[in-house]
Amino acid sequence: MTSYLIDEIIGVTKDPKSKPFLEKALRELGEPAVAEEFGELKYQMKTRQIHNPARYLTTLLKKQLDKNRGNKEKQNLPARQEKIKTYFEDTQMTLFANFQTVKKEGEVVQGVMAVPYGKEIIPWATFISSSFFTLSTNKAKSDRVLATFRTLDGDVSIVPLLRGRIKPGDDERGILTVEHAKILAAIENMWVKQGSRKNTYPSGAVTCYCYVSIRELAKALNWKIFGGKALTWLTSKVYDLKTKPYYLDLTGLNLKNITGYGFSLLDSVELAEGKKHGQPETILSVKFSTPLSVQLLDRHAVSRPIEIAHIHSELAFLIRLFIEPILIGLNGGEYNKTLTDLIKELSLPAAGWHGYKNKRKQIFGKALKELNTQKTVDGRPMIVSIEKGLYDWMLTAKLGGKEKCLELQTAGPAKEKAAG
Repeated sequence: MTSYLIDEIIGVTKDPKSKPFLEKALRELGEPAVAEEFGELKYQMKTRQIHNPARYLTTLLKKQLDKNRGNKEKQNLPARQEKIKTYFEDTQMTLFANFQTVKKEGEVVQGVMAVPYGKEIIPWATFISSSFFTLSTNKAKSDRVLATFRTLDGDVSIVPLLRGRIKPGDDERGILTVEHAKILAAIENMWVKQGSRKNTYPSGAVTCYCYVSIRELAKALNWKIFGGKALTWLTSKVYDLKTKPYYLDLTGLNLKNITGYGFSLLDSVELAEGKKHGQPETILSVKFSTPLSVQLLDRHAVSRPIEIAHIHSELAFLIRLFIEPILIGLNGGEYNKTLTDLIKELSLPAAGWHGYKNKRKQIFGKALKELNTQKTVDGRPMIVSIEKGLYDWMLTAKLGGKEKCLELQTAGPAKEKAAG
């Protein structure tokens, strides 16, 4: 909502004279880009002294405008077209209402989704973006990135996301990597194959749950050979999904009764060991966290093929996580982004190659080779390449072929169905 965003900016900067410039920035950059820089301003105002907020924001936006004009011949799609409305919550209030603690107590009612997901897909919750995971080269135990949240009403929020801490000042507990993301994807497919089970509590809280055989999980990840040590390592990685947390700093959103939310992707993991056909067998009872469960049950998810859990390149995985819903939304249209901006969008850990144009091309080019062998869940091939822009190499991507049968969000949340 353009006028709302401008009004909010002026409310913070106290500079109504900047309105014409802000309108121009919105026209040329689109809401997501302006909202992102506004989010950066609000964060900086909280962490250090900004004497002139209006000037600070103007400087940030001018840099983006200069970059946008330089790439205009290549980047001809407005940023606002990146919205894939099908998968989003209606408003920011309904989205962040999922990030509130609801007591899980009393007699639980077990059930399944009335209309479960197709068994050959991975339903990936929209709010879990590429910003939630890092490369294994990142040795930090915690860090701070900016996560983008979009909703059906057109509102965009850029929210500081602390990875590896349950709250500011907490002990560093470690950041989830792409390896964890692939494991989560495989577990979500197991949940789907088991009928999309859920627990409902008297308070209204819900949790999705499933049972995970570590051997079956290894097979779902396309492991060809695995022994005891590898399976123990895999079990540990599943536990990481519970113990390595996130914290969303919501102070800049002015939400009622909530300024921050700390959570993990899994609510609980319990282990039982025995033997099956003479071999050691480990079974995990896994419950998804409340925000993840709500998103899945409300079908605010992008349907992805099982093969996404088989991607070898960590960078290729993050790129796909980021661009796939965008490409589905563009429905055959072309998407472009400079490699410098893509590094920022993916929240990649600092590395020497980021500062060298041709090195960026080399590293991303290697990752894109694997993506060019990938297809969406409806069978359309991903066509990705690196093209020369005016000042930087650019990622160019689109979907080939025609849409066949992509599972989208239903008209409303599925009704509860008792487990048989």
